[in-house]
Amino acid sequence: MAGIGKGVITLESLRENSALLGLQDLKEDELVSMVREGDLDGDGALSQMEFCVLMFRLSPQLMEESWVSLEEALQHQFDSNNNGHHDHV
Repeated sequence: MAGIGKGVITLESLRENSALLGLQDLKEDELVSMVREGDLDGDGALSQMEFCVLMFRLSPQLMEESWVSLEEALQHQFDSNNNGHHDHV
């Protein structure tokens, strides 16, 4: 989704990939506002960190679901014998 060769999310890449993020119903001015709001360093694009901060602010429920998934994945990783306790390594 990042701007080609730049490693950042531009307005154009956000527009082109908005459906992947569930943002397909946003109007052009709303996408522009998102980039402006999230662009903390003023370079006109969103770094990965700026994008994550913006998504957290716009969708706390989505972030909560991500935390639950992360916690489940970590529990599974550290409990390889599925006994409900972290394995000692």
